[in-house]
Parts: sequence; C-alpha cells; structure tokens
Amino acid sequence: MKITNIFELGSTLEVDKDHVLKEFQKGSLLLINLKPQEYAYEQHDNVDEMIIAFKGSFILETESEEVIIPEGSMITVPRGVKHRFGKESDGLILVAFG
Repeated sequence: MKITNIFELGSTLEVDKDHVLKEFQKGSLLLINLKPQEYAYEQHDNVDEMIIAFKGSFILETESEEVIIPEGSMITVPRGVKHRFGKESDGLILVAFG
C-alpha cells in the first residue's frame, strides 16, 4: 500500500486544475473521529477503501504490516485486505468507499 501526502501533492499541482485522487462509481464518503481504543478488524470484499488523515494521524494495521499515516496523507486499502485502526490512532479521517 502506498501513502500519499496530500499537502505535498497539492502544492505541486497546477493552479485551479482538478486532480483526481480516485474514481469510483457508487460509493460513500465518510467522516470518522478516531480516539485511542481497540478497533476490530474489518474487510471489504467488493470495494477499495481510500482513507485520508484529515486532522491528526492514525495507524493502519493489516495481518502483515502496521503503518503510521500522518496528517495530510492518504492510503488506499485494496478490496479483500483485512485491516483495522491501531489502538493509538487519534484523528479525524475521511474514508471513501468505491
């Protein structure tokens, strides 16, 4: 999985030109408040999940790795990957399914 810093990407873009982060037909855009606690594993078999650390940061755990996603960065969890937020996660995130 690749982490993208939205702040850095945005500063390199041409002024007033759209940049598509991810295209999806049907889906949802969620706002989620994360606080330090235990989170259960989840898996989405039919859709990718794009997660942006809007404020603060979060930890994303899979069965094989753990990555810290800093504020202003995004990561895409491919469909079928079992994952959860780490118990030290503390931030406001945007999640797009599709």
